[in-house]
Amino acid sequence: MSFMRRYALLLLVLGAFGTATPANSVFGAEGSKRLALVVGNSAYQGVSPLVNPANDAKDIAQKLKGLGFEVLLATDASQATMTSLLQEFRNRLTREHVALFFFAGHGVTVNNESFLIPVDAPGEIDFDEKGDPRAEAVHRHLVSMASILAPLEASKIGIVFLDACRTNAAQPELSLRVVSLRSNRAVSILRGTGSLQIKPSPYSAGVFRAYATQLDNVASDGTGRNSPFTRALLKHISTKGISIQELMIRVRKSVMEETANKQVPWEEAALNESFYFVSPAAPVSPSPGTSAAKSSSPARAPAAKSGNPARNNLPPNLGVGIGAGL
Repeated sequence: MSFMRRYALLLLVLGAFGTATPANSVFGAEGSKRLALVVGNSAYQGVSPLVNPANDAKDIAQKLKGLGFEVLLATDASQATMTSLLQEFRNRLTREHVALFFFAGHGVTVNNESFLIPVDAPGEIDFDEKGDPRAEAVHRHLVSMASILAPLEASKIGIVFLDACRTNAAQPELSLRVVSLRSNRAVSILRGTGSLQIKPSPYSAGVFRAYATQLDNVASDGTGRNSPFTRALLKHISTKGISIQELMIRVRKSVMEETANKQVPWEEAALNESFYFVSPAAPVSPSPGTSAAKSSSPARAPAAKSGNPARNNLPPNLGVGIGAGL
C-alpha cells in the first residue's frame, strides 16, 4: 500500500474516533438499555373501529428507534398477540432497562379495573361469576393494565403512554357491553383507563405514566394521520435537553390548543431522578444550510500550510464529512 493510501486510511480512522459520541451521553440514561413495546389497534371487529392507532404505533415505533430504543411493535393485535408480546417484553426486561409501553386504541374500566381492548374482542362479554371483577371471561377477551404495569415496575425506569380512550366522529359509541347473564344485568363500563397505583420497586428510579386525556373524557382519533396526543408526542419527544415532565407540559399545551381545551393530557409519576429522551449533553447537529466543505475548511487550512509535503499534496476535501456520516 502506498504512503498516500495509508495516510488517507489513517485520517479516516482518526475522524471516526474523534467524532464518536457514547449513546448514553446522547440519550441521557447512563448505564441503561432501552426497550419499548408499542401497540396500535384500529381494525376492531366487535366494537367501534378506529382510523389512526395503527399509524400512531408505527410512527412512535420509528421515533423511539431513533432515540435508542429496541422496539417490539404490533398493529391490529389480537388478545393472543398482545399477551404473547407482553410476555416477550417481560422476559427481556432487566433492572438496567428504561422500559416504555405505548398503546393507541380502545381502553375501558370495568368494575374499577382497567383494560386495553384487542381487535378481536367481542361486542358483548358475559361477565360471569355474579359481577366478580376478576371474572375469567373479561380477562380472556381483554388485556388488563395490571399485567402491563407489573414488568415496568421491575425496570430501572418504567414509562407508559396511553392514547387509549379513543373515539371518532363517524362512530363515537364504543359498542361494547359487559353483562352478567346469571343475574341478568349490565356491568358498568367507563371509557378509558382509570388512575393506577404507582408502585416503583426499591431499586428503580421510578415510574411515569401519561394519558391522552383526563378521566371521564374521550380522546380524539384525529383528522390527519395521527391523533392529537400522538402528534404532539412525535413533535416534542426528541427535543434536546427537556425532561420527561417538561415533555408532557409541551404535549399538553399542543393538545389543548388543537382541541380547543376539550382534551387535556395528564400524567402521574413517582420518579426519583430526571429522565431525558435526548440528553442536554447531546452533540449539536450541523446547520442544514452549512456545507461540509465550508464547515471544515478553517480546520483544514493550517494543516495545508504545514511542512509535510505528503499532507500538502492531499486532495483538499479528503476526509470531509467522514465523522458526520458514521
